[in-house]
Amino acid sequence: MKLRTKIQIYASFTVLIVILLINTAIFYLFMKISLDAEVERARAETNVIMEALASNENANVTSNTLLKAYIPSNGMIRIINKEEMALEAITKKADYYSLPLTYVTTEKREIIEGQDGVPFVMISIPFIWENGEVVTLQVSEKLTAHQEAMSTLFLVLLFASLIMIIPAALGGMVLGNFLVKPIKELTTAMTENQRKGKWKKIRLKGKSKDEIYQMGSTYNSMIDRLEESFKKQEQFVSDASHEFKTPISVIKSYTQLLERWGKDKPEVFEEATAAIRQEAERMESMTRQMLALAKNQREEDLRFETINLVHLVQDVIRTFTVTYKREITLRNDLMHTTLSCDKEKINQVLYILLDNACKYSDQEIRVSLSQSHTVAKISVQDFGDGMSDSEVNRIFDRFYRVDKARSRETGGTGLGLSIAQFIVHAHGGEITVQSKEGEGSIFTVNLPL
Repeated sequence: MKLRTKIQIYASFTVLIVILLINTAIFYLFMKISLDAEVERARAETNVIMEALASNENANVTSNTLLKAYIPSNGMIRIINKEEMALEAITKKADYYSLPLTYVTTEKREIIEGQDGVPFVMISIPFIWENGEVVTLQVSEKLTAHQEAMSTLFLVLLFASLIMIIPAALGGMVLGNFLVKPIKELTTAMTENQRKGKWKKIRLKGKSKDEIYQMGSTYNSMIDRLEESFKKQEQFVSDASHEFKTPISVIKSYTQLLERWGKDKPEVFEEATAAIRQEAERMESMTRQMLALAKNQREEDLRFETINLVHLVQDVIRTFTVTYKREITLRNDLMHTTLSCDKEKINQVLYILLDNACKYSDQEIRVSLSQSHTVAKISVQDFGDGMSDSEVNRIFDRFYRVDKARSRETGGTGLGLSIAQFIVHAHGGEITVQSKEGEGSIFTVNLPL
């Protein structure tokens, strides 16, 4: 069963149930009010009869004659003694004699059902009879008019319920179309995207910002992310293929050279093996960094702990000072030295920035720590050749290298800064660069404290 049909059926069924409940409540409430009114009317008539009997004690009119003057058109009047025998019974229809005889000592009001299903109102009141005996004056009246009114009301409410089902069904249809239409558009777009490889989005109508609008907005955002991710994946594969193409070509060329001259010329053998080893090491480094880049994109891999940022930076500087034999100075202006982060990942960012500074600059390297409100700033400044504005805009792209010739000599792959950027973003921070040609570059990492 389609969703639109389900919505239409459920909406119509719900409205039908509500209508039936309301009409049932109206029916029984009206019936109760009507019956109470009939009882009060019968009670008033019984009092009138009782007063007439009381005032007739000194008159010459017989009780039978008097009672005939007050008999209801659809009822009966009886005088009942203690033995529950009728002393007087006045009625216009013989069928009413079958009504139950009840002797009471206190007033009693009741509704009883007749043989044909039409209710009777019966009022029983104790009364002193002519001979001084306490008897019961019982007045019974068939509620024919009431029964007809209730039957008419039942038919009216039933007809009204059936009439109201039509707009309920139409409303369910409109509601189903309204709810299903954006879902159909979404399904069509998803099917078309899957079949044709497109990135089609759905049109968002209205400004209600309801759940349907939010669903469409979420889908469009997901399509944007998928399209961006797909393009990045294609670019990554293209860049990786291009980067691996050069070392593979070099290895292949030197292998062919070894096959031709390696056995006869030792110098060719040494040159070829050195070149092959260098390119193999470069491919290994590139592969390792590509795996690190893919791993660092998963934020759930982060393991946060509280560290002393100054001590971490000092340890990294000490390592590079010994390894590269370079002068690296540290300036600390932090007010709070502790930081919650993944120590290994932040350590990797510092290694990447200092490694680049050492490779692309032969002069002093300056590292500074500062704080702005709730942000810790780590700056790495070198005094190398610097970069142009166009190069600064692309410096964090995968496989991008400012000086490809020099990068090949130093073993650069163009992945380090991309890895650093992913790590910093995963920590909720930001990495920026300021650079001028001939004056060097400053890389700044902003991390929330």
